[in-house]
Amino acid sequence: MLSEPRPFLLLRARPKAPERGRFEEWFRDSHIPAVRRIPGISGVEVGRTAGGTTLGIYMFESAEVVQAALSSPEAAYARGTWDAWTPHLDELLIEMWAPLVPLAIYQSAG
Repeated sequence: MLSEPRPFLLLRARPKAPERGRFEEWFRDSHIPAVRRIPGISGVEVGRTAGGTTLGIYMFESAEVVQAALSSPEAAYARGTWDAWTPHLDELLIEMWAPLVPLAIYQSAG
C-alpha cells in the first residue's frame, strides 16, 4: 500500500454507538465513492479498530497534486457531506502525512 513515498490523508472517525450502523453504511456507500472521484487520489483503504473507530487512508498520486486535489469541487463535496455527521461523532481527526526526502542542497559530512 505505502511502498512508494507519497502523501496521504489519515481519517479517524468514531460514531456514537446508536449511529454506528447508519454511519458505516454512509461511509461505505456515499463517502468512499465521493473520495475516489477526487482528481489526484490514487487509492483508498478503509479499516475499523476494535473500539469502533473507522479509518480511511486516502493516497495521493504525488506531492504535486495535493493542493489541486484538496481544492477541487469533488473534494469540497466530499468534505461537505460530513456536516450531517458532526453531532453523531465522538471523534473526527484528519491528518496529512507526507514523506520527507533528502534535499539536494545537503551533503553528507562523513
